[in-house]
Amino acid sequence: MRSDAAPQAEAYRYEFEQPNFLITRILITLDATGRGRLEYVEKDVPDLTHAPVALRPESLLRLQQLATKAAELSPMPPSEKHANLGLNKLTLLVNGRSISLAFTYTPNPVLLDLGKFFRGLVTQHQRVSQIETARRYQPLDMPKLLRDVEADLNGQRIAEPAALAELFSSLANDLRLSLIARNHAKRLYLRVNGKS
Repeated sequence: MRSDAAPQAEAYRYEFEQPNFLITRILITLDATGRGRLEYVEKDVPDLTHAPVALRPESLLRLQQLATKAAELSPMPPSEKHANLGLNKLTLLVNGRSISLAFTYTPNPVLLDLGKFFRGLVTQHQRVSQIETARRYQPLDMPKLLRDVEADLNGQRIAEPAALAELFSSLANDLRLSLIARNHAKRLYLRVNGKS
């Protein structure tokens, strides 16, 4: 078994575009092992934000299950009726077969969950970046940022809550942060580990 194996082919691709949203464009590509890249553009920010992605095993399993269910759907053109919600495009590799879907709004729960999962990866990356920046340069902002993360957890807008456990643990033990922030981070750590 070689450790320097070439990167695998793209198995999952998600694109989103709506110029009037805070996140105007998203592109996420993943291989079959859940490794890949995310890119997004924030409104009024000229630079493209990009980062590597490595899904946790339980998240990859969830994505594979959703992709299998999506492969069973009959293709439909995206509705012009809800164009204000942005255009979502999915390309999924399921059982060696490539499936492409596009939608603006859909009542289909599988497509809604797929869109929510991929957008959750971006929200997760944004929150982690904001927390790391505040920790370094604006520690007094930490209580507000932790409230924002908690609101995202409550609204199920974070794709992999358990992936934040290490960050929350580190924040809970960081004496440079206020006691309020450390206690809140501890509560969030317990929550994402299923202990609260």
